[in-house]
Amino acid sequence: MSFDANRLSHAYITDESFADTLAMAVVCGERENKRPCLTCADCIKASKHIHPDIIVAGMLEEKTIITVDQIRALKKDVYIIPNDSIQKAYIVKNAESMNVNAQNAFLQILEEPPKHAVFILCTENTSALLPTVRSRCVDLKNRQTDSETPPEADLGELNELTDSFTEAIKGNNVKLMECMFQIDKLDRQSLNIFLTLAREKTISLLRENITSNSREQNKKMIKTEEILLKSKEMSDLNVSAGHISGYICASLIS
Repeated sequence: MSFDANRLSHAYITDESFADTLAMAVVCGERENKRPCLTCADCIKASKHIHPDIIVAGMLEEKTIITVDQIRALKKDVYIIPNDSIQKAYIVKNAESMNVNAQNAFLQILEEPPKHAVFILCTENTSALLPTVRSRCVDLKNRQTDSETPPEADLGELNELTDSFTEAIKGNNVKLMECMFQIDKLDRQSLNIFLTLAREKTISLLRENITSNSREQNKKMIKTEEILLKSKEMSDLNVSAGHISGYICASLIS
């Protein structure tokens, strides 16, 4: 699996077996094409498990608890700039072993992460994570098999849909309804990825525009972020894509 150079999310949920590849993509020196490139100095160091910007956290032993103090220690490191790469990857093994206080502390990091940090939560039991934590991560745990459509192709389509959606919410009702028609057709995994990507893009746009004079536009962005978060919670409760797309459309149409 590979990723567009400029399309990595800030947080993922995945299997431990995939964490190293994803971390390699984060630190990869390739900034124009697909990552990981597997040939740059950063990828080579990552493959040898000696890259200083790949940090492994969490508990390596079974039946242990990740405490809030451990997450606070991680938080202190998060705001230190990378050593060699542009970004840092934090692999949290056995993420389901975070207790509630630890997850809430981790949630604070996920809500306002520095741009250089990417978090990779490895878990065998996604449902053990708080819905608020899951809603802020792209879930790659249920990846498609090699015989099906490649995940990177799906991510490309979802990124295009995200871009169309964020353009539509600026006031293009026709485009918004077209986006909802596409969202209605998404499977559960794709819907969750779209909702996370769209929320990230909305927050990013809001941060860019917060000092502008477009108060009404900023209010629309804040409302959109709240609706997307609510939609992710609905999806976690197995509400259908059709109902969720209808909810988003009804809430945002102007």
